[in-house]
Amino acid sequence: MLLHALSRGLARRLQDPEAGFHPALARWFKPNAAGRMRELQWLHWSFIGLVWAAAVLLVLRALGWEDQSARLFVRLVDAGFDVGGFRVVPARILMGLVMAALMMGLARRLRAKLADEWLSRSGWDAATRESVATLLGYVAMIIAILAGLSVAGVKLTNLAIVAGALSVGIGFGLQNIVNNFVSGLILLSERPVRRGDYVRVGDVEGEVRKVHIRATEIETMDRVSVIVPNSQLISSPVLNWRLRDPFMRIVIQVGVAYGSDVELVRKILRELGEAHELTLPDGTPGVPDTHVHFAAFGDSSLNFELRTYIRDVNKRGSISSDLRFAIDKAFREHGITIPFPQRDVWMKSHVD
Repeated sequence: MLLHALSRGLARRLQDPEAGFHPALARWFKPNAAGRMRELQWLHWSFIGLVWAAAVLLVLRALGWEDQSARLFVRLVDAGFDVGGFRVVPARILMGLVMAALMMGLARRLRAKLADEWLSRSGWDAATRESVATLLGYVAMIIAILAGLSVAGVKLTNLAIVAGALSVGIGFGLQNIVNNFVSGLILLSERPVRRGDYVRVGDVEGEVRKVHIRATEIETMDRVSVIVPNSQLISSPVLNWRLRDPFMRIVIQVGVAYGSDVELVRKILRELGEAHELTLPDGTPGVPDTHVHFAAFGDSSLNFELRTYIRDVNKRGSISSDLRFAIDKAFREHGITIPFPQRDVWMKSHVD
């Protein structure tokens, strides 16, 4: 019980962000969203199992049951026992868990090294590096799990039975999970949606934060994270403003009264569009210049559209608002009227 309590205290201390050695551990064992290092937790529980197994053996010896203790030790370490046709050896299972935890921690470390250091020298963009590191990370995780199963005494040939059970499960209700998994592989390989892209999927619009193997995390403008299944990104139309380039066009619609100087209106709108510090200047390679489009002769106004391009799609709302403020001010200064809808009402009186 003392060793149990000490191991719990040590595990909590290792997970404490205030500890001086925590940054070094965090570089090797990446914390999850809750700030916990899963590999250290697995090692802790493996040690607890070892401590209590040893305690049982010591109690048996203290009671004078040396033979029973020796037989139990042999059964735990070497002989094991049969469960449904499988040979279960607790010591080998414990060693398999330790091996899997260590190799998964190493795999996470290698993935971080790939994404942050090694692949950065290749000249690839951040999204490509993230996709390659994610795929290699999943491959390393699978190898770690298989190595742990092998050390635990599970014959890899027996996995055919598990695969058969999984195929039955897929037929009865795991189609969505497999569909999302395969869709995740397609997204990571083809990369129609990457980290940092600004997308709209159905009613969800925001920036892609992470493409996982099952789902994709999208953060909206309200700073809310929405988890979208990967199958929806593959089967549904997706608007991606940053797939080819980071530029985006914004359109400001405005109407002026009939009789207004349309050339002056065009000049004012164009100058305001070019003057904003966050719009792209004329002559930017691959981007059309700012221009004013005479849209239509409306019922109550002459309708114009200011079309200009911006670099940051996240700021399109604030830029559009700034341009509308500037247009209203400039029109007032030049005596240009923005009319409200006008209707003629005819009153017909009936006299008996």
